[in-house]
Amino acid sequence: MWQRPHALVSETGAGVLSASDPSAAVLGLADATQAPSLAVEEEPPPHRVAAGELSDGETLATSLSIRGISGAQIHTVVTEMSPVFNFRYAKAGDRYRLVLDEKGEIARFGYERSPLETYELHREGDTWLASKNQPDLIRRRVRLAGIITSSLYDAVTSLGERPEVAHDFADIFAWDLDFSRVAQPGDEFALLYERLYTQGDDGEELYVRPGQILAARYTSLDGEYQAVYFELEEGRGGYYRPDGSAVERRFLKAPLHYKRISSHYTHSRLHPILKVRRPHLGIDYAAPSGTPVWSVGNGQVVHRGYSGGFGHLIKVRHSDGYESLYGHLSRYAQGLRVGQRVHQKQVIGYVGSTGLSTGPHLDFRLKKDGRYVNPASMRSPSGDPIPTNDRGRFRAELDSLIASLDPTPLVVTNEAL
Repeated sequence: MWQRPHALVSETGAGVLSASDPSAAVLGLADATQAPSLAVEEEPPPHRVAAGELSDGETLATSLSIRGISGAQIHTVVTEMSPVFNFRYAKAGDRYRLVLDEKGEIARFGYERSPLETYELHREGDTWLASKNQPDLIRRRVRLAGIITSSLYDAVTSLGERPEVAHDFADIFAWDLDFSRVAQPGDEFALLYERLYTQGDDGEELYVRPGQILAARYTSLDGEYQAVYFELEEGRGGYYRPDGSAVERRFLKAPLHYKRISSHYTHSRLHPILKVRRPHLGIDYAAPSGTPVWSVGNGQVVHRGYSGGFGHLIKVRHSDGYESLYGHLSRYAQGLRVGQRVHQKQVIGYVGSTGLSTGPHLDFRLKKDGRYVNPASMRSPSGDPIPTNDRGRFRAELDSLIASLDPTPLVVTNEAL
């Protein structure tokens, strides 16, 4: 059914799975590439259809009115759909299909936000029935492997997979590796993960999105890192190393996705604005303005406000005497307040250039018992390992998952070609 686009993508289950499967709409929605020509058109008499895709800044009402649908009919759609969907949350790329009967009245309406989120409205007698449809998902296990030439992101997308896979892979090792800094040409990666499909009307499987990464490995000159996903109980899982220790640590290596480090931790740096030498007891991460900044660990917000040269600053207090600081922010996360509990990798603010700053970046600092420490050299404690009574089950799953990261071996037979 599917063609293999690259030798580094392989199947681990039934069927050959592609790294770039075409997607199609459900509910019979028109192809998005034809959206500009989707005016009201005649179906086999006596019906007619208005179908389209929302563009940037466009509302459903605007799109439908352009296609000749009356205000009263638009009001009916919005009102009767309100129990299952609020069109205030409509976004660019959403697609719809409105069918009118021979009297010009609404027969049915379909709305698609993604292949996994669709809505329908139809009439039974004098009653309108609105529903949200969530199709059954088909899970396929796939192996993806490659060699870094420029970045992990480029390596994954060049194989035809979506960027989320690269981000999810990097997140697994975020406590040990900072891929923005350590990824080098020649490094190797491999992962076993799920791909989620739906069944099309023609029986063909449609790729929806990547799912859970089940096993991952990254190999560089500095060593090899491996992790597998394991659930201690149904629905509650995490990533563990082959020895059963938790991959997750108290603090992440970095509090954002960044382009480069513009200033390192040092006790003597020439200040770019003040032109005097002074300590810089943190790390400056250069990143575009508006880049999300997250807390490096669980804790409580103890400061949120403007603070001199730091500009907009957030301080988070963690356990065991640790405190993290995030400076030069453009703004804070909506609703963030002093006293609020935050969890690891929760977005708390956004990169900016407030205070004494020559350009957009994050000034990140870490304190231990009131004294600044170098975040780059500190190795935080690991989380809880696999409990003793789960070790046997873990080892049984581990062997299978780790073996799946390697290419399927050739099987020698005596059959003539």
